[in-house]
Amino acid sequence: MKLKDIIQITVFTVIAFVLGMAVSMGTGMLGTVSLYVASGFSALVIAPPFVVMAKKIKKKPSAFIFFMLLAIFWSLMGYWPMLIINLIAGIVAEIIIGNYEDDKRVAAAVATGMFIISMHAMTFVKVLGPEKLVEVFTVFSPEQAQHMYTFFTPKAMLISIIVNIVLVTLAGLFGMYINNKFFEKRKEKGIL
Repeated sequence: MKLKDIIQITVFTVIAFVLGMAVSMGTGMLGTVSLYVASGFSALVIAPPFVVMAKKIKKKPSAFIFFMLLAIFWSLMGYWPMLIINLIAGIVAEIIIGNYEDDKRVAAAVATGMFIISMHAMTFVKVLGPEKLVEVFTVFSPEQAQHMYTFFTPKAMLISIIVNIVLVTLAGLFGMYINNKFFEKRKEKGIL
């Protein structure tokens, strides 16, 4: 992979990160319940930059680098658990994506990666337990820690999983639609 490829992946990741953060914070402000699906909603805007990047560069390990750059950006904001979560998401996405020419696998890769990220809060709830969770997450966000402790009931978790599966699936399809509708057609016309 050439330096030019790394720079392009970085640019697409920055765009995705900024859009994802904006949507995630926006949905988080709508109410406590939206915290369950904020990552799912942010996947809708992260998917297009991911798909365009993957289809434009078509080289391994583009997907892995994309997710690890996201991890670095989140970590710079003080949220270091995303390093581990995005590492897993990046590895899984790279395995799923296989051939970068395959549209369905590219869409599935970003959807699966974003689902792994969207499920991290519930994983922490199950592994750490409510009391330890509040203690750990207070370092990053006291408000989010308290929301997790108060509202992450088994029923809420199930609803969140279902909603996130739907959202990240739509995100992958939406990303491919944006790529094919605007970028691939422009490339065919010689604009890009």
